[in-house]
Amino acid sequence: MHQRIGIVGGAGYVGSSIARYLCQKFEVIVVDVKRPEDPNSGVTFRQCDVRSYQSVSAALRDTDLVIHTAIIQIPQINERKKLGYEVNVEGTQNVCKAVEENANIKGMILAGTWHTIGERDIVGVVNEEFGLRPDKVEERAVIYALSKMAQESIVRLYDEMSEKIFGIIRMGTVLGEEMPRGTAASIFIEKGIKGENITPFRNSMYRPMLYVDIYDICRAYDVFVSKILSGECEKKSNSAANIVNVYYPKPVTILRLAEIVKNAIINGSCDEITPQIEIVDSGLPSIFTENDIERFKIDSRKAENYLGLGKLSTPQESIDRIVKKRLGQYIKRPRQR
Repeated sequence: MHQRIGIVGGAGYVGSSIARYLCQKFEVIVVDVKRPEDPNSGVTFRQCDVRSYQSVSAALRDTDLVIHTAIIQIPQINERKKLGYEVNVEGTQNVCKAVEENANIKGMILAGTWHTIGERDIVGVVNEEFGLRPDKVEERAVIYALSKMAQESIVRLYDEMSEKIFGIIRMGTVLGEEMPRGTAASIFIEKGIKGENITPFRNSMYRPMLYVDIYDICRAYDVFVSKILSGECEKKSNSAANIVNVYYPKPVTILRLAEIVKNAIINGSCDEITPQIEIVDSGLPSIFTENDIERFKIDSRKAENYLGLGKLSTPQESIDRIVKKRLGQYIKRPRQR
């Protein structure tokens, strides 16, 4: 009998990707309020409202480990703040409590984010103990960053109190074929493939971003899950011991991302599509400078050594792969040279 992994919020982009990956070696149960849009025959679905402890506890009743990916994101969290609190904060408390009170569950892993370290005024070496800075993000992202910080705090407190492992994988902005259409990378790719101008905003074009490929994320969860289930993860007094930053160690500005997308489309279409970059002035003041990206360094040793991930895919490699797949519906054949 395979060990069972419950993925709370497993119908979303990251959760469903992890589910498909892990079902190759584990029995995977997707726990969500909605069914996955692309149901996988190797995955079991259980409907659950994370805001109800009884619902969560029942859905996770026979699992061996839990991955928590449920989240209300931007822009919905700004439009429905109470819902964001109930799902992101109270929901995380419910998941942690269900894990702690079920003797069969060995631990849980929270899907964290790099945004908890802030997006501006980043200076020095960024590692797992860099700190949480939710006020160092643009205004529209403050509530999201606060809720992710609250999730981390709840999980770390449980890790301090419990004999079980409560870990966190802080992810970079995840690049993949099925990434949400509202992300900058997806918007740039969609515009560029249509031959439209790629339009970064002047006020944010120098924002340093940390990215990670969806396949590297799946590998990270696979390794972390296996380490917890096998008993390799030791309980330590420092709750940061079970936090791992998983993102490509070289940051990329929004402007550089636009250039990567542009070149990927030109090369992938054999020069049939040649989008241009148009800087859009939104009238908002810029809080980033061209040199911000040089003021900090990513320490990726824990992802490489603790999880044994080795070299991660570069954002350019991810974008090249995504563009080639999306170009398939636009380009029937390359131009003859």
